[in-house]
Amino acid sequence: MGSTGELPAALARAYLDRWDHLPVDDPWPALIRSAVSHPPSAELLRTILEKQVGEPLARLLGDSADAEVRAAVIRSVLFGVIMERYLFAHEPAASVPTDELAPALTDVLTTAFGNALDLARPSAPGGTADGQDGSVRPGVDRPATGPEATRPHSEPVHPDRLRPEPAALAADSSPAAVLARLNECATVHQELISRTVREYGISLPAYDVLAALRDAGEPYRRTTGEVAAAGRVRAGGLTQHADRLEAAGLIRRERDADDRRIIRLCLTPEGLALAERIFAVRSAQEQELLAGLGSADRRRLSGLLGALGRTLGAGVPEQ
Repeated sequence: MGSTGELPAALARAYLDRWDHLPVDDPWPALIRSAVSHPPSAELLRTILEKQVGEPLARLLGDSADAEVRAAVIRSVLFGVIMERYLFAHEPAASVPTDELAPALTDVLTTAFGNALDLARPSAPGGTADGQDGSVRPGVDRPATGPEATRPHSEPVHPDRLRPEPAALAADSSPAAVLARLNECATVHQELISRTVREYGISLPAYDVLAALRDAGEPYRRTTGEVAAAGRVRAGGLTQHADRLEAAGLIRRERDADDRRIIRLCLTPEGLALAERIFAVRSAQEQELLAGLGSADRRRLSGLLGALGRTLGAGVPEQ
């Protein structure tokens, strides 16, 4: 992005591109849908959005009453695009080509930002932020804007510079900060595992089906209801994943000898071998992720997360 004034166009394009190519196993859609009718999910979503969208906007726009209104409008516009176009596929939003929608979204964002962009533009033009695309990604990227952009120098503003210092993170124990850190850790873990699984030619939910069957032990079979109850795959998408795995020769379906209405999913030798390979790689990666924590730290963290889980109650309801 050549200047701060180009932020609306860069943000619009990157935002649409992000959601156009959202992985099927990304956790954001499920969280947003559940937030519609599940108050704990709604509160979690609110705190994450405040940390990842609201705070960067506040750093860019300032803390005046007018800035708060502008930030609220920008958040509403971006969130509205998700709801109308991607989550619920409302017409005509769902069918407007991205190339046509991006200029219109740019115009709306330009109006919403107003003269804040002029105030935030660096004095030396032509700077280019390395890797800066303006996207807001859950738990991963931050908008490449902030106090740095208002200073009279031409040094590019890298998104990582907007991340709080580790000491500041440790000192901030507010609910928003704690939940945002939890979300960021979960997102990084999810993306790492998804990347690993895709290298073997299957999706993460498909691997979760294989893993649920593997965990059942010999003869490595479960009913679809038992696989869904294992909590790894939503019942609504299980049939589709099972169809693909069966076509690939990784599972087979068997009818119960006594009750033909009962169908079990069974791992084939090829499916078991693949599940074992991925499990070994995944275990090594997760071990590396936790390498900075000793055994005592892990036990304490596990206990704290267990307490948090009980506080949250049943968690996100099934869709």
